Amino acid sequence: MDIEEKTFDAQDYIYVSGEAPMTDPAEIAKAMGAAFGQAFEFLGTAGISAMSPPISVYTEMPGERMTFRCGFFVSAEDASKAEGGVAADQLPAGKALHALHVGPFTDMNQTHGAIWAHAKANGLASAMPVWEIYIDDPNETDEDQLRTEIYHLLG
Repeated sequence: MDIEEKTFDAQDYIYVSGEAPMTDPAEIAKAMGAAFGQAFEFLGTAGISAMSPPISVYTEMPGERMTFRCGFFVSAEDASKAEGGVAADQLPAGKALHALHVGPFTDMNQTHGAIWAHAKANGLASAMPVWEIYIDDPNETDEDQLRTEIYHLLG
């Protein structure tokens, strides 16, 4: 697995928050699916064009429950339109470790673990947030071919 350091600009995003038991992949999928559905519906209602495929942002390390933000990168102007159950935030400019995960979503913990281990082995300070960009639609791509970009912010 290739893990590389990338520099990026600040990026606005809209999202719907959710949570699920960390040990229940079916509940995580269900909760994330509902959050993505609500965020996608908001894009259409508000006339917003997403600037990315779907993303998930994690602002804290999971414990027994996993909390997440499901949404899309958008322009700063469109982020200001967030309302109701849809919120907006911004990923800070900086550096992050990046890896491309190929395979089932349920195996992404292995890629996250490899990134954390790489940071530790190279004396890099990891920070939050961590985010994922889902390149492929799981309804159109075989599970073992799904591509997800994973980023861990460096502090």
